[in-house]
Amino acid sequence: MSDSDSEYQQVHWSSDSDEWATPPELLRPLDDAVDGFDLDPCSGAEERSVAAETYTQDDDGLAQHWHGAVWCNPPYSDVAAWMEKARIEARRDAVDVVIVLVPARTSTQWFHKFASYAVALCFIEGRLSFGDAENSAPFPSMLLAFGDVPETVVDAFDDRGAVFVDGERFTPTRQVTLGAVSNSGGEP
Repeated sequence: MSDSDSEYQQVHWSSDSDEWATPPELLRPLDDAVDGFDLDPCSGAEERSVAAETYTQDDDGLAQHWHGAVWCNPPYSDVAAWMEKARIEARRDAVDVVIVLVPARTSTQWFHKFASYAVALCFIEGRLSFGDAENSAPFPSMLLAFGDVPETVVDAFDDRGAVFVDGERFTPTRQVTLGAVSNSGGEP
């Protein structure tokens, strides 16, 4: 890169590191939705642990068995391997749910090969700012959930963008009180 390249390009296109911390404002509601993550198989970028147990690059989360509620913000240089692992691990009895944060790259082979197996998918509105970067990422992001996905996760997804559950657009149920039904002649 030349000296004229912006800090924006240098931060988001740098090969110095493939680990970027998840934005806390994205992670907190998801952590609450699963009553705390049990495992982060690709940990290393966050200042504090995201889950009760973590695997770092040295532990090789792709070679380990996963368990419980899993948070996965994988290295984006190898998304396909992590998506395949998430899909496989989510089918194991020891795993409840796997939530993965990846770039929304719908033109990639890994998207077409693995995203269709997600029970819930959220195209995040806007662009995320990872780690201590001053600027947002130059790409959109998405969340995918594999396994037994609780409604609390779908609700947390819905707060972030367009959500699809089992291949269909999610529409939250509008709550109606009995007073509203009786005042409108029975129509909610």
